[in-house]
Amino acid sequence: MDDKNTASSTTNALILPNVVYPVVEQMDKSGYKDLQKDLRQHFYLLEQIYPGFSHCFLQSFLRQQNPPCTFNLNELTLKLEKYCDKSSYLISNLRSEAEFQELNLRAKNLKRILSRIPDDITEKREFLETIKEIASAIKKTLDSVSNTYQYFKTSDGRQALENEKKEFIKYSKNFSNTLKAYFRDNQRDDVYIAANHLLVQTDYLLRTIKFYCETDAFDECLYPLIPHQQTSNRLTPAVRYSHNDHRPISSATNRPHSSYETNFT
Repeated sequence: MDDKNTASSTTNALILPNVVYPVVEQMDKSGYKDLQKDLRQHFYLLEQIYPGFSHCFLQSFLRQQNPPCTFNLNELTLKLEKYCDKSSYLISNLRSEAEFQELNLRAKNLKRILSRIPDDITEKREFLETIKEIASAIKKTLDSVSNTYQYFKTSDGRQALENEKKEFIKYSKNFSNTLKAYFRDNQRDDVYIAANHLLVQTDYLLRTIKFYCETDAFDECLYPLIPHQQTSNRLTPAVRYSHNDHRPISSATNRPHSSYETNFT
């Protein structure tokens, strides 16, 4: 069940917030509201311990249907992004600075455009316009991230954000290269996977900024760390300080340095 493939691992991570949790959130309408929190926590822990558990669970469930259902999960998780509530990663209104609110808007816009890919990819002209929008949204998101550096009070926080920014740039470049390959080989699934990576990296950027710049809690059960990051994160916890006190808080949100270049073009 432990999937060593990075692409599959990223889709597996998205299955929880994009497929499983929205179903769990509907349980209150069926009289099972008291089970919601426990179900979310158990799915999260199982996914963290056994990466790919949610994927296997979902596939097993779909096979039991009559007739059996089949989906391209890379496409499904990407397409469902626009319907998911990930507001806990956004910077709250407690930080009223324009830089944070601008970051929220630009990050949400980037993810919204990425989620349109499965619908737009079938029409070349429309897809080319979507690609232009994505490139612009990536640049604006990066600019917004840079504008928040002034609010980081510790070197640990600034380094954590720099690491996350490098990861975001790395997967932005990968997305760009995947698009070039798509127009040669027409492999849509590779585009879906690359876009899913960008969705996750965008949320990791937001999570890091939120973690170091405000005390409002985010949803701890939203994403397990994808497998190739888990070991290093557990071994090198960060220390943060909230913007209004000096209590050190243990965390595992920072990552090792990326070996990739940092200039995105």
